[in-house]
Amino acid sequence: MAGNNSLDEKLRTGIEAARRGDKATASRLLRQVVDSNPNNEVAWMWLASALDNLTERKQALEQALRINPNNTRAQQALEQLNAVLVDTAPVRRGGNATAALPRPAGGGGGNALVTIIGAIVALAILALIIFAVVSNSQNAGPLPNPATQQAVLNTPLPTATIDPADYTATPFYGIIVTINPETQKTLPPEFTPTFTVTPVPITPTPTPYPIAQFTLLYTSLKDGQDAPSLFRVDGAGTGDQQIGDGSTGFTDISYSPDGSKIAFVRTATYDKDGSSVTAPELFVATADNPNGAVRITEFGSSELLHPSWAPDGVQIVVASNYDNDLELWTLTDDGANLTKITNNDWADRDPAWSPSGDVIVYASEQANGAGSGLTELFSISPDGQNVTQLTDANGSTYSPAWSPDGTRLVFASDRNGDGDIFIADADAQNYTLITSDDGGAEDRLPIFNPVGQMLVFTSNRDGDAFQLYTSDLRGNGITRLADPGLNVQSLAFKPELLLVGR
Repeated sequence: MAGNNSLDEKLRTGIEAARRGDKATASRLLRQVVDSNPNNEVAWMWLASALDNLTERKQALEQALRINPNNTRAQQALEQLNAVLVDTAPVRRGGNATAALPRPAGGGGGNALVTIIGAIVALAILALIIFAVVSNSQNAGPLPNPATQQAVLNTPLPTATIDPADYTATPFYGIIVTINPETQKTLPPEFTPTFTVTPVPITPTPTPYPIAQFTLLYTSLKDGQDAPSLFRVDGAGTGDQQIGDGSTGFTDISYSPDGSKIAFVRTATYDKDGSSVTAPELFVATADNPNGAVRITEFGSSELLHPSWAPDGVQIVVASNYDNDLELWTLTDDGANLTKITNNDWADRDPAWSPSGDVIVYASEQANGAGSGLTELFSISPDGQNVTQLTDANGSTYSPAWSPDGTRLVFASDRNGDGDIFIADADAQNYTLITSDDGGAEDRLPIFNPVGQMLVFTSNRDGDAFQLYTSDLRGNGITRLADPGLNVQSLAFKPELLLVGR
């Protein structure tokens, strides 16, 4: 167990080093991980991002694909890398022509030496060909010992200094490869596995990523405080750490798509037009300094709820009754460019901006009438056009959240009498009930983990306080996470897109 913990720590530290651009440290630690566990797909992907050598990066990506042939990210990165390698393809000469080397007039005493060297070179090439054939035939099956692979790949070919007077050319039937160092491309220095505007979908693997490798923020009420504090914990609910105090308050926490910033709601008192105003407002902070948050709104209204980031990491959508009833508003993370995108007499809430950026899903009273308190899911374009109703059920449907690749939605609904969690396609159809046997408990605030393989949600099934629970995508193995807080109000996973740089 201690060894596994050490390996997990090396993986975590190596990933963090890769993120901050310390490729030497990342490469060293991630090589140790794959040496100990050659089937660690995550380690191979991050190792690929930390390598500056095109060939080594290609080998790392190919190894990830052997482990998981359905790894779309590795396939796309390998295609891009192969395109680079094609651009720098070596000059090939072959056929039946003999080597165009000068033939001295004298004896043949060096022929034996040349023959031996040729044989050694041929054997080395043959060994590499056999190794490649075996590797390609195994896909995700048992892999050769990593030390053996490295030894074969790093075996130097013998060299010798030959006196031209002793040399007699012999016919060579094969391919001569030459590389011009001046045209050999190197990796762009900005290569890091960080977020790009177009998200790369993450294909779930047969073996789930360890949930403890992810970072989860949640807000929770503590005894003696009126507003929730902010906590950080790993995905398994352990390593709990308070990072923001309830004296200032944190609610409706939301990570930016690249994980560098957070947005949240806090009740603030400020001066506006000569009057003191106390109202819930939107704050933005860097993820590593939540106590340095900056207020970016002056709505001054009684409700401001559920910020959700656009994939560009700049725009945010919120629900606010700034114009007397709850509407959806977009703005940039500096508080500018405020735009109302719904304009009606019913409450619109719980917006969730899609990873593709072209649609926002939200809950609205539109289908049941203003003041009914009953909501269904709708979608809308960020410009306020193309409003479409997605669900039509008894009770209310609310709290939608997207999978990282944008192909699925998870949401809560009390259509069966109490709050339950459902998962569905991106249009909210073909749904599956996740919390089928919860003894009448309220299940709320579902989200996907950063690779879309698991769900985390809150539930009061073990008492009055809402705690964190996890489930697979079929409702199997519902488990309470380690007890991190008293009464969880909101939660957000730090994105871990594991993108391969371009």
